[in-house]
Amino acid sequence: MSVEPTPRRRRLGAELRRIRESLHWTQEEAASRLGYQSLSTVSKIEKGVQGLKIQQLPHFFEVYQIDDPALREELRNLVRRAGEADWWQRYEGVVDDPLGDYLSLVESASSLFVFNPVAIHGLLQTPEYARAVTEGSRAWKTPEDIDRFVAMRQEHQKNMLERDPALKIWAVLPEGLLRQEVGGKAVMRAQIEHLIGLARTDPNITIQVLPYRAGAHAGMDGHFMLMSFPTGRDLVCIESIRALLHLNEPDTVEVYRTTSDMLKSDALSQKASVPLLTTIAKDLA
Repeated sequence: MSVEPTPRRRRLGAELRRIRESLHWTQEEAASRLGYQSLSTVSKIEKGVQGLKIQQLPHFFEVYQIDDPALREELRNLVRRAGEADWWQRYEGVVDDPLGDYLSLVESASSLFVFNPVAIHGLLQTPEYARAVTEGSRAWKTPEDIDRFVAMRQEHQKNMLERDPALKIWAVLPEGLLRQEVGGKAVMRAQIEHLIGLARTDPNITIQVLPYRAGAHAGMDGHFMLMSFPTGRDLVCIESIRALLHLNEPDTVEVYRTTSDMLKSDALSQKASVPLLTTIAKDLA
């Protein structure tokens, strides 16, 4: 029976697809091993348009050779909560796919590495900077839509920065990004001071500045986010205006992991970044 492809059902399907592909099985072979008459059943489950019952999972665990207790519990949780309303559904009209999928992924991640030469990551933004970015980068129908989107972003930030266990965030910020006067000098200076405060006081947040003098660097191909999860798998997320690209092939993820390591090496240490951030804030006075 077809069901709504909620973010949790899509995550469940994506995880089962990842496991199937790691076994080097086609959908047809997986269907045969699971006892389904057609590969379309496996295809629908992986797309999130066919649900699973909790009673079916032991069979999947056995056939897919899923022995990791943490992964088993994660899959059980996705099945149990597949139809639950997410908090962001209150913001219908400003949170659509693929943003809902992104919010769901971040909530289940254990750590994020973020590199974006265009904008400071949303979890590190002040409300004023967030509004300036929102107004400048999207086409909105009404001012109320802007208010609701900014409110949603701030609620998401609060949830993630206060959650237990803590979400670890590692951000490499190009110097040019920090000198871009988003929202004007006062807004940008407050944003820089906010970053300084996070770097000094939050043990779960690491901020490094990539200075001008670094020249060409490992992030020249563009922005990306590397997500890690409690079960040990990593996922690369590349976001654009109308699309969200998820990359989970091991070889591809390894390329981005190497890129993140090189960016960390190219950038100033967090201790050395704070004085540069302080200088930039003074320059914006």
